[in-house]
Amino acid sequence: MKIFNLADQERDTYDSKAREEKEKLSEVEVREHWKMRAKRPDVQSVMSARHTLEENLRATDELKRAIFEFLGDLVDGKRIFELGVGIGRMTGELARRAREVVGIDMTSEMLGRARENLKSFRNVVLKLGKVTELKIPRKSFDLIFESIVLLHILNPQELRATIKKMQELSDMIFIAEHTYEGPDFPVSKYSILRKPEEYEELFLPYQLARKQIVFCAGDTFSLMLFRAPPKRKDTGRAVLN
Repeated sequence: MKIFNLADQERDTYDSKAREEKEKLSEVEVREHWKMRAKRPDVQSVMSARHTLEENLRATDELKRAIFEFLGDLVDGKRIFELGVGIGRMTGELARRAREVVGIDMTSEMLGRARENLKSFRNVVLKLGKVTELKIPRKSFDLIFESIVLLHILNPQELRATIKKMQELSDMIFIAEHTYEGPDFPVSKYSILRKPEEYEELFLPYQLARKQIVFCAGDTFSLMLFRAPPKRKDTGRAVLN
């Protein structure tokens, strides 16, 4: 397995770990890892070091094209919340189409790079922290946008809490995730590749409206659009005792 551009502090990133072990990694260790990742050049900071920078730049372009073709006009003129902006590689594309983009990331190091990359946009608001910590009115957004972030939320309780918060903020949620590649696939100990069916279950009662599989740099990505279930209509019938 070839690993590119890993700093000395990251040498254990691709150590083999069972899913159960990953789920128990401390928040401090995970946060420190992402602070170090922010020092990688360009998109390497948010993409796999199994690939060269050139491969990851090409994969980013391919993934952007696939994502925004998939979304169509769903972001046009809308208020969007982006979970995990990283260095802002998807945020700019959102901002070109949306009325407003509110993005969040848990490390100031990543957020600093995003602010620099997005300084020409006046419709982007970036916040530091986790979505579960934010106090935002319910259903404040037309769409929640997430790209390769949920796989890095290792703790099952935190993952469920994050998805619940996403559902509180909008009736429509889009995710783009690197999904399960089989038991022998080399994956970072800071990532859990889940099957699309697991995400379908995690997002219940939201319903999967559309799904597409995309291959970039030899990896499998699942694009999934979830919608809130239809609200029950009040029939107005009285219940007789």
